[in-house]
Amino acid sequence: MSTKNKKKSEGYRIGAVSRLTGISTDNLRVWERRYQTVTPARTDSGDRFYSSEDVSRLKLIKRLVDAGDSISSVATLDQDELQQRLSVTQPEPAPVPEQPCNVVVVGESLVTSMLAERDSLTQISLTQTFKTTASFQAQSDKIKADVLVIEQPTLHVDNAIQINDWINQTGVHTAIIVYRFAARDALDRLPAAKCITLRAPVRPSTIQSQCVRHAAIQPESFTDIEELTAVISGAVPVRQFDDETLAQLANISTTVKCECPVHLSELISSLSTFETYSSECESRNARDAALHSYLNETASRARFLLETALKKVIEVDNIQL
Repeated sequence: MSTKNKKKSEGYRIGAVSRLTGISTDNLRVWERRYQTVTPARTDSGDRFYSSEDVSRLKLIKRLVDAGDSISSVATLDQDELQQRLSVTQPEPAPVPEQPCNVVVVGESLVTSMLAERDSLTQISLTQTFKTTASFQAQSDKIKADVLVIEQPTLHVDNAIQINDWINQTGVHTAIIVYRFAARDALDRLPAAKCITLRAPVRPSTIQSQCVRHAAIQPESFTDIEELTAVISGAVPVRQFDDETLAQLANISTTVKCECPVHLSELISSLSTFETYSSECESRNARDAALHSYLNETASRARFLLETALKKVIEVDNIQL
């Protein structure tokens, strides 16, 4: 067998490489031409032919780019350097609370499955279980828990309203609703900030992981929780970053591994522009005026939340302005 034919039989065409690596064929060509990520062999007709080593290298590069590295920063690294960088940038496991998360479970099937696997659910504590919503409701004002897990086979608007009442009565920070069939307007009635909806069937281990993850991410993680609470409750905030600072952050972000600053800056700029637009929109009547006022306030609050997140990124990445 000739060298050329042997190489062809052992290699991969660009379409196959795209499927194996998850990199589009367009990006494969650009990365090769602009960054010399790999140098595939060529057939007499000019078609690219990639080796197994090329595919392995491209897979590592793709994982690093997905994790936040720019292609220009990793394209010239050798295989060992790519592996080393990947070991450093692997996402950390979700934080586990020092104390088990206190969980109350409501619903016969869910209670049965959770109790059956109780010994393996070491990161949560089943403080109370109720097989019926009626028995739970009778005790709802006495519940003390972090997470409320409710089995609701069919979810309608009236159920969603009742769940909202239970969340307020118990004071839990998170409610997990396990349903099999639900009306869209019922799901929309559940507060997104406090509710997780899971479609049945759900394993107890999945319930545990959701409880732990949301117990570890609480509002106390924000440095200025009083100000954040005030914004959500109604006070429209002033801008924390002007256009010049946002532009500066967008440029700085290209020099660090994490590109969150540039994306956040773009989102904040867009929201700030929409704030101005909504305040200047022509109102044909009182209803229009009320709508534009609502849109303006909503954009302002969303902008503030992203500004708070951007301040956190600046602090963690030690970005100097």
